[in-house]
Formats: sequence, C-alpha cells, structure tokens
Amino acid sequence: MWQRHLDRDDSKIVDLFSGQLRSSLHCSVCSHYSNTFDVFCDLSLPIPKKSDYGRTMCERCNRRTETTKRLTIQRFPRILVMHLNRFTMSRYSISKSTVPVSFPLNGLDLGPFGPVGCPVLYDLYAVCSHSGTVNMGHYTAACREEEGWCYYNDSWWVQLFEKLQSNQAYVLFYELKSFNITRK
Repeated sequence: MWQRHLDRDDSKIVDLFSGQLRSSLHCSVCSHYSNTFDVFCDLSLPIPKKSDYGRTMCERCNRRTETTKRLTIQRFPRILVMHLNRFTMSRYSISKSTVPVSFPLNGLDLGPFGPVGCPVLYDLYAVCSHSGTVNMGHYTAACREEEGWCYYNDSWWVQLFEKLQSNQAYVLFYELKSFNITRK
C-alpha cells in the first residue's frame, strides 16, 4: 500500500510529513481481524478521548457484531503534526474546548503505537495556539530556535521563558529524533 502511494504521490512533502495508519477491526463473534491502511499528513486527536466500540458488519462471518477498533502507526513520518481537535459541532452550534493538554517537549515515544514496539522518539519544535472563541479567535506560534523558544504574534516576536503547555495549544509539530527501523 505504501509503495502504491509513493508511485502516485511521491514528493519532498510526502518524504517529510506523510505517515501511514493501520486501522484494525476485531470481530467479537469470529475473532476475525480486518485491516485497512491510510496515509496521513497530520493526526487529529479528540479532546476528550472516547472509546471506539460499535456494531459493524464482519467481512468474515457476515454478521453485525460488536467490534473493537484499534489504530496504530504503520509508518512514522519524519515530521509529525498533531492537531488537537478543540472544536466540536453539534446540530445547532460549534464550541471550543479549553481543556489543558499536557505534551512532552522532548522524547515523545510513539513506539508502543507502532508495528514493532521499539522506541520511536520525537522532539517538539513548534506549537500553534488558538486564543479566543469560535467566532473571534487569533493564532500565535511558539518555535524552538537555537537560542531557545520564541513566541511569534503577527508582526512581533519575543524570547519565551514560560511554559508552552496551555489550554490554547492547537497544533503540535514534532521532529523524529530516534528510530531503529530503516525508513525506505
């Protein structure tokens, strides 16, 4: 599946930002696993997390059964973009979650979510934040520079000495630091 994707869409952007997810559905009746693979350029993470159980049609026993869905990362991107899904839509409105999210600056290990289980370490290098409401908001960024972290807000910037984690963090940018498996 990955090679087929590269044959169609290979580029420097794909080399840097693309990864591959493996979605596995497990049937509670016949224990069959159904796997699909999808390319991603960013991971959208819900806030708060919800368990993913539901009734789907099993491709083996052809019954509507209770299934368990598990997502794992089949291929890790060099640059990992994680979108914290702070905006939710209901039938009549859109709301923003301001739940604080804790995230590591260094050594984010996604190895347990991969196919082999070896350490896959990422270091944070930028955070995009959204302040305000759904109808009136403002985006800012904090980026790791040689001299430390800097905060960027439209036409000005300042060196940052306070913590990066807040209830406004919206998009996290991580760079792959350590990976024990050959990429291509």
